[in-house]
Amino acid sequence: PQRFEAGTQPIGPAIGLAAAVRYLDGVGLDRIHAHETMLAGRMRAGLVEIPGIRLLGDAAGVERVGLWSFDVEGVHAHDAGQFLDARGIAVRVGHHCAAPLHARFGVTASVRASTALYNTPDDVDALLDAVSGIRPYFGV
Repeated sequence: PQRFEAGTQPIGPAIGLAAAVRYLDGVGLDRIHAHETMLAGRMRAGLVEIPGIRLLGDAAGVERVGLWSFDVEGVHAHDAGQFLDARGIAVRVGHHCAAPLHARFGVTASVRASTALYNTPDDVDALLDAVSGIRPYFGV
C-alpha cells in the first residue's frame, strides 16, 4: 500500500547513505577492519589487566569487532557510566537488548565500550585509564 501514498520518497536519506558508502569505500573496508581489530585487541588487553573488571563474552582467539561489554565488580553499571561520562568517556550501560542473558549470568547491568573508524589508540588508552579509576573512586 505504500506505493500509493502521497508525497516524495525519502530521497535525502538515500543520498546520505550513498555518500556514506562512498566514504567507506574510499577509506577501504579492509583498512577499517584492520583498524577496528587493532583497537579491539588493545581494549581487551587493557581491560583484562584492570582488577575487578570482568569481560562478558570474552573468548580468546575469536575475531571481534571493536566492542566490549564488561562488569565492574562492586559498582553498578549506571554508576560506572556516570563516572566515565564525567571524564569525557562515552559508553553505553544497561542490558543492551540482552536482559535474559544478563539475568541468566547474574549480571544486573553491564558497561559497553565500542570503537569505530574515528577512534584512535589514545582514545582506548583514555578509556582504560578512566576504567581503572572506577573501583577506587567508589571505595571498592
